Amino acid sequence: MNQKYRTLTTYNLDKIKLSTDKDFDMPVIQNDYFVPIDLISFNYAIKNKSKCVAIHFYIDDYQFERLWNHPEKYVDIFKKYGCILSPDFSLYLDMPLPMKIWNTYRSRFLGQYYQKQGIKVIPTISWADSDTYSFCFKGIPKGSIVSISTVGVRKNKKATELWKKGVDEMIKQINPSIILVYGSKIDYDFKSINVRYYKNHNVEKINKIEKKDKIC
Repeated sequence: MNQKYRTLTTYNLDKIKLSTDKDFDMPVIQNDYFVPIDLISFNYAIKNKSKCVAIHFYIDDYQFERLWNHPEKYVDIFKKYGCILSPDFSLYLDMPLPMKIWNTYRSRFLGQYYQKQGIKVIPTISWADSDTYSFCFKGIPKGSIVSISTVGVRKNKKATELWKKGVDEMIKQINPSIILVYGSKIDYDFKSINVRYYKNHNVEKINKIEKKDKIC
């Protein structure tokens, strides 16, 4: 991947030297060659006792928007964990294209920022329809370990088709060495790529609460 270095000043950070790719000036998240044993939601990062896991952001955007406003406040928290996934800012189908590019940029930017703080980062890959393929896989070196989610994908046929086409394109452009999948399995042929699945613990917690309520 051809990279260039730019010193940027953001509204919420001092000057920071970023390595970006030649397309869209997308910040590059380097491959940290790390595979976590489990994933926990950002919601539980402060109180969670076990630190031998990775933090994911497969939750509603409003729950981690504060990272973009003050990323430096979470450096010490993240350093206690094995690694983090880059924030999963949403790419909704009905979202204007510039906003989709912006959310992809923010995910890559924060991923690289935390890597520069000595934190291992696994890039979260998200896409919408084919209009996002020109930018949503940028900033990720070929052969990287990446993470994707199946949460909400099986709700309807269209969502499943979009997910499968996106995975096809991701493999074509990035050719990941390992894919970490958060959520339920979907019938898809990953060919020879190593795939690791992680349970959606947020759903498990909700199910336990609902079961408890029924018993009461």
